[in-house]
Amino acid sequence: MSQPFVRAIGALLCIAVASLVVACAKDDIAPVDVEKQAFEDLRAAIVEAITDPVREAETIRLVGVLEEDLAALRTNIAARKSHVRELNANYDTPRSDFEAVLAGIEAEVRDHKRRVSETNRALLANVTAEERSAIAKTHTKAMNASITTIQSI
Repeated sequence: MSQPFVRAIGALLCIAVASLVVACAKDDIAPVDVEKQAFEDLRAAIVEAITDPVREAETIRLVGVLEEDLAALRTNIAARKSHVRELNANYDTPRSDFEAVLAGIEAEVRDHKRRVSETNRALLANVTAEERSAIAKTHTKAMNASITTIQSI
């Protein structure tokens, strides 16, 4: 083989490896940051879609409440996981302690689900059908980002 041919193959191989490295690199954006951006996008979509300033302000307030509810949920989930790990780490923990903690978790989950659902329903009730369809994609993106953030805990 000739020297230029070997150099060309070597250069192409280096380019291919560099391309693979760049293609496989992924942005390490925290799920919480993605969620925060999704809610900011939702607020921007609401401002764009709703022309009535009173309903716009109320809808944005409800988005803030929903975001706070989801943040509280994240905090509680992390605390519950930590508490269950502590119980599990102690071999002598009675079953009744586990059952009491799990019953408390079940009640908290129901309460959080109810609260988030109520806020979400109030938000959707505050917008017209046309406005809802204008913000639907962004609203879904924000909710999916929240779910991803919660699942990452």
